[in-house]
Amino acid sequence: MVDAPPQTVDPFVDLVNRPNGRFALVGYRATGLDHTLTSVELPILMLEQAITTGLEIFTKITPAGEIVSNIFGSSNEALSCPPSVATIDQLVSQAVSPNNLRLEEASSTELDELLRSLELAVQHVRAALMQKPAAV
Repeated sequence: MVDAPPQTVDPFVDLVNRPNGRFALVGYRATGLDHTLTSVELPILMLEQAITTGLEIFTKITPAGEIVSNIFGSSNEALSCPPSVATIDQLVSQAVSPNNLRLEEASSTELDELLRSLELAVQHVRAALMQKPAAV
C-alpha cells in the first residue's frame, strides 16, 4: 500500500452578491482543486466593521504641500496598500467646486471659516520661511 501525499489547503474569500445584500464566502479549499473543504457566508458589512475597528488612518502634510494618508493595523504596522496622496490645492479645489458646494449645501459662514483657516496656514508657512537660512 502506498501512502498518498498529505493534502494541503488554501484559504479563500469569494465575494457574492445576493438579492439580500453582499456577502463574503470565507473558507478553505484543497490545494489545486476547486473542492471546498469548509466555508461560511458572512455579510460584507459585518466583516468591514470587524476589520476596520483595528485600523487607524494617519494623515500628514509634507513641507511640499502634499497630504499623505496611511492605514495602520492593530499591530501599529503600516499596511502594504499604497498611501493616499493629494495636494492641498487639489483638495481645496474639489471642496469649493460648484458641484460640491451645491451637494454639500455649503454656507457662506463655512466658506469664510475655510478661508480663515487657509490664511492662517499661509501665515505658518511664511513664518517657517522666515526662519530658514537663505539658500545660496
